[in-house]
Amino acid sequence: MGRVRSAVARANRRLSVKLAASLLAGSTLISLLFGFFRMRLLNATYFDTYPTGYDAYIAAFTVPDFMFFILVSGALSVSFIPVFNQRLATGNKKSAWELSTSLLNFMALLTLVASVLIIIFAEPLIRYIIAPGLSESGVALAASMMRVIAVNPFLFAIATVLSSIQQAVGRFTFFAMAPILYNIGIITGIVWFTNGINIFGWQVFEGGIMGVALGVAFGSVLQLLVSTIGMVGLGIDYSFKIYWRNKGFRQVLKLLPPRSIDQGMDYMVGIVETNLASRMASSTLAAYNQASVLHMAPINLIGVAISTAAFPKMTERLGQGRTDLFKSELQSIIRVIVWLAMPVAVITFITRGYLVNFIKPGGNTLMAGLLGSLAIAILFRSIYFICARSFYAQQDTKTPLY
Repeated sequence: MGRVRSAVARANRRLSVKLAASLLAGSTLISLLFGFFRMRLLNATYFDTYPTGYDAYIAAFTVPDFMFFILVSGALSVSFIPVFNQRLATGNKKSAWELSTSLLNFMALLTLVASVLIIIFAEPLIRYIIAPGLSESGVALAASMMRVIAVNPFLFAIATVLSSIQQAVGRFTFFAMAPILYNIGIITGIVWFTNGINIFGWQVFEGGIMGVALGVAFGSVLQLLVSTIGMVGLGIDYSFKIYWRNKGFRQVLKLLPPRSIDQGMDYMVGIVETNLASRMASSTLAAYNQASVLHMAPINLIGVAISTAAFPKMTERLGQGRTDLFKSELQSIIRVIVWLAMPVAVITFITRGYLVNFIKPGGNTLMAGLLGSLAIAILFRSIYFICARSFYAQQDTKTPLY
């Protein structure tokens, strides 16, 4: 056991901003490649042969993802890390660990309630809000899938808190591995679970596209597992308590709403788009979703990876009172993002047909056209992530919302 802890500690050592950015960019690229392979498998299996099922699969993600994004996701990391690092910088480890354990328990309870509500109201959510244009069979299938995927907000919330703690102290190795394992879980569902699950000759699952939803849940478990392993050696003093009197915890709760509203407004646009696309021809919803994923790939690879790696250092600079270093490093990071994202946006627009062909054998005109329109946003959204984090580092979550 000691050797395992030692190996984990060596792998999860503190990284510099440059090394962390390189690691995150590399892991993001690997995760994207797995994600593209996942979409290629889904397209080859269901895009033309079972478009209703594919649209139902896309619709099933909407509410669980929405709950995760507004309650946890970026809202948590940008609110938690500055406050957590501020306590570590002043040597107040007890308060820092009380903050982290309170947030972990609070988010777990909050998202557990959200997951249960999604399971209960999945069918009316699909029928009346998310995808009213789906057929009766499509609505039933999407609701069943949503009930399986409803575990995501709960599992992701725990994994995100653990990952945020690791990011705050400069540990990125296991955080970088998590999305890769999530995609591997979904691929496992496509390749194996769709053929049914037999245990010693007893068929526990018949298979079909519902196997993909099981793969999503399996991927969430893998992501939580690797995030938990990354906590080894950090010395967190966990207890099943919420320290309501902890000033840091109250400060994080105060910072959360503006960022959550920002995330929620952004994702509400996606819900409206899903609603409209479901009323159009079969596969329109799937085509739009995949064009959106393709345009987000370089944004995640450049804007998100670099800003995520730089964020803990930015909060550390402000905690030390070095606003001069904060400003100079921010300017350098923005220049790097611009010089990387600008040519990538142009290349994405020019090669949109080839990129679509990579995930959809034979190509798709609608998907390529949508990707061309979305490519314009690559540069600006990449810059947005680092600019927004410059405010979050100052514990200002309201300005990016406005």
